[in-house]
Amino acid sequence: MNSNPGPLPANRRLHPVSILYFLIHSGKELAGLLPLIPFCIFLIHRVFGKEIDRIVLTACVIAAAAVMLIVFAWLRWRRFVYRVEDGVLYMEHGLWVRRKLWITKERIQSLNITVSLYDRMFGLVRLEMETSGGEEEPEAVLSSISAAEAARIQREIGMANPEKAASEPSGDSLVHAEQPNATPLNSMRLSLGQTLILSTTSGKFSILWMVIVGGGLKLWDEWVRDTPVWDQLSPRLMVFGIPGLIFILAILSWLLAFAGAFLLEYGFRVEAEGRTLTIERGILERKRTVIKPHRIQAIRITQNPLHKLLRRASVRMVIAGSSDEEKKAVDLFPLVRYDELPLRMAAFLPGFRLPQTWNPVGRKSYRSYTVLPVLICIILAAAAWLLAPGVWRWLAWVLPLFAWAASSMEYRRAAWSREENQLHIRYGSFSEKTVLIPISKVQWHKTSQTPFQAGKELATLKVAVASGKSGDKVSLRHASASDVDMLTDWLSGKQ
Repeated sequence: MNSNPGPLPANRRLHPVSILYFLIHSGKELAGLLPLIPFCIFLIHRVFGKEIDRIVLTACVIAAAAVMLIVFAWLRWRRFVYRVEDGVLYMEHGLWVRRKLWITKERIQSLNITVSLYDRMFGLVRLEMETSGGEEEPEAVLSSISAAEAARIQREIGMANPEKAASEPSGDSLVHAEQPNATPLNSMRLSLGQTLILSTTSGKFSILWMVIVGGGLKLWDEWVRDTPVWDQLSPRLMVFGIPGLIFILAILSWLLAFAGAFLLEYGFRVEAEGRTLTIERGILERKRTVIKPHRIQAIRITQNPLHKLLRRASVRMVIAGSSDEEKKAVDLFPLVRYDELPLRMAAFLPGFRLPQTWNPVGRKSYRSYTVLPVLICIILAAAAWLLAPGVWRWLAWVLPLFAWAASSMEYRRAAWSREENQLHIRYGSFSEKTVLIPISKVQWHKTSQTPFQAGKELATLKVAVASGKSGDKVSLRHASASDVDMLTDWLSGKQ
């Protein structure tokens, strides 16, 4: 008995506001033709004679180019249609070349929903999908659709809880109220106090400090010194003294770091639900990312000195898929109490476990970590001592001491652990980093041994997982050669 298939779902178009998106896209494509505008003006002027006013001609050419961009943007919007049919997203677009794209829900690795200030004015969102075989850009981009339509697509492709997604009909649904008193283990929010700590303990503070101090010194040396402006400012600034100025610069750096963290991270929420992880963040531009757990290749836990002092850590997920970055990583917990990590990991990522015990690289590795960095820094310090004037030359010898301290800390942190089907590697100097890698996610591994390592029966193991365009690599340096051989056999399936 033959049954006729039902009618196909109707094609849908983006909101007309997306014409502005296509206008910008068309403008970028035609930007390379801008140098031709003066040539066209000169050519028209030569053909039709000198009586044509150049200002009027220039205005006409620019107006014609603007009209052409608007027409092209409208045509792109008109020819862009999509539909979702039996878990398959179909897209048809293109101005000169007609492109048709089918994406099955099984191939969708993650879904990103963004609400910018521009979209919020019209109650719209931007939806992006990344696939396992994606290129440098997301495979599917729906620039301007309603939040209800985004929720419907999310349900159709199996990236959302139907009941919850159906209850979020507006663009403001990405902004959730804080509920600090009733937060389950599988849901975590970043409070204002945690955002405050994050802005202080992250590397952005030190970067901003160096930028402000370096920029201020350069500005003073090239523009302000020996000018009436400096003569007016110096008496007022010197009231605070050098320590006071340093304190003011530190406060200014912290305020900028806090402002950046507040705009980017405040309202951060991560929730584990069914087969997906949902991450939301941002104020001016609210972003929601939905990730399938099987896409996670590794977990990276970082503790810098301030994290250690406050018993905090940051956790990032190394994920596979398309990305225009060399490495693709997403924050799982920008800041979390270290003693809560086992419970949080069990709730959000039950397939990953923190190691119970560590195997250090051993005493034979100490010189391999320290001798070469210290020797290089001694040579540099000697050269600086010969060239630097006065008492400043003695500061050069701080460099070898710094290298010795950093390499000694790196030696003490270097360790590995193997538990069931996971490899754990710990490394770092001033910041301690721990990487958790399931053996099934290892793309390749290799070992290397220098003549110096061979004499001490040491070797280096390098492991790579899929991430971005070139993958993400982690190394266990100067470990026992027998341990490296054992890990190599284990990763190769020989044990």
